[in-house]
Amino acid sequence: MANCNKQLNSAQQQYGVGEFDPDLPNANAVMAAICCVSSQFIVHPSADLAMLVADLAHKLTAPQYAESKLVTEVAKRLVYQWDEIVREQQASLIDATPLSESLH
Repeated sequence: MANCNKQLNSAQQQYGVGEFDPDLPNANAVMAAICCVSSQFIVHPSADLAMLVADLAHKLTAPQYAESKLVTEVAKRLVYQWDEIVREQQASLIDATPLSESLH
């Protein structure tokens, strides 16, 4: 658990605090958007959807959304988890991309 918190704090320091989105007026709206896009990701996994959820998770870290300690903690965990998923998706794309003939 301590290692997870250490990684979460490191990720937060690396990316800073998210930016408030006026189209998502409160934490409930951001969480609803995260749930909606996460559901789409489950059905059709893609790097684009993963990046969108990660972006929403980063937005949830904005001070305007810190409605409670729970929201703040959930936001940190979502950032960590979705940043990992984005890295995995990007690694899969790199692995699936054929090398050009000039590199052989």
